[in-house]
Amino acid sequence: MKEHQILELVERGHLPHDQHCQLVKQTHISWVLLCEEYAYKIKKPLKLSFLDFSTLEKRKYFCEQELVLNQRLTTDVYLEVLPISRENDIYYLGLEKGSIVDYAVAMRRLDNSREMERLLVDSSVTNQDIKNIAGQLVKFHQSTEVVKDKVTPQMLIDDFNDIQQVQPWIEAKLGTAAAKKLNESVSFVEQFIQENIHLINQRDQEGFTRDCHGDLHSGNIFLLREPVIFDCIEFDPHLRQIDILCELAFFCMDLEFSGRQDLSDYFITIYNSRFPVIRNQAEERLFLYYKLYRANVKVKINAIKTSQARKPHIAASRQQLCKQYFELFLSYSQTLRRSNSSTHKGPPNLEQSKGLPIL
Repeated sequence: MKEHQILELVERGHLPHDQHCQLVKQTHISWVLLCEEYAYKIKKPLKLSFLDFSTLEKRKYFCEQELVLNQRLTTDVYLEVLPISRENDIYYLGLEKGSIVDYAVAMRRLDNSREMERLLVDSSVTNQDIKNIAGQLVKFHQSTEVVKDKVTPQMLIDDFNDIQQVQPWIEAKLGTAAAKKLNESVSFVEQFIQENIHLINQRDQEGFTRDCHGDLHSGNIFLLREPVIFDCIEFDPHLRQIDILCELAFFCMDLEFSGRQDLSDYFITIYNSRFPVIRNQAEERLFLYYKLYRANVKVKINAIKTSQARKPHIAASRQQLCKQYFELFLSYSQTLRRSNSSTHKGPPNLEQSKGLPIL
């Protein structure tokens, strides 16, 4: 469906349970219709470098994937996939009248005031909240599918280097010094990955690469009596089948970006005490690399969104976010360089690292 069709559905179409849409939220890949008790997510008919929702069949398939994958971490939130049909110029969500034009994922609507992202702004997130999230993620990561040969050193290099697509924008908006530092970080990371090939391959063979959430940040968590972690990546297994450290690094990077280093440290301490995924200094450095990579992705995304923004105030806001993420990116890069220069070169000796303090 296109935007004008979404508006027709909302304004004069039929929704399940005779509900009325209170708000339409839009992301770069979907629309979400928020009603009194339920929400309905409709994928945009897009084909991008990282997803393909271009046909009705593909949108149905990825709606079904979204339902199944998110039910791994939630209970009674992701409910069903519903057809959207059209008859006599009227759209029907949940009924097959006339011809089917699209599909929607039906979800139970949650209390927006309990979004973790909002609560971080209000300094309302507690250590107990973090402990609950850590406990839930440990159970999930220990039970989710182990995959092999999905994370390779060359893949990590290629994924990190993708930030170079926005290098001209960085230079134009943040300056030549920023572009130079970006290029230096890209070169350093390639060297770092090459030096840690043994560790990366070993962790993969030990079962630390799993079918994860893939998009673990505070905007995808509701802090209810039990945390609700939702909206995992369904459209590309490559972004979801990752080293657990990459998953955790996203969450910690997000907390640190929000100025909550204390919560980040507490989270990884609690998680690691229950499921040791950082066992030595070599893996501490790899975890820091993954935080650097996650900041890399946020720089790239916000640079792209800035260039696509139609309204000046939105572009200015996005550019400021990009600048802030770039500062965090440089901070991680500098810390990793210092950490790396203090160790021997070549593959890490895991035997020598045993017994070192765990984060």
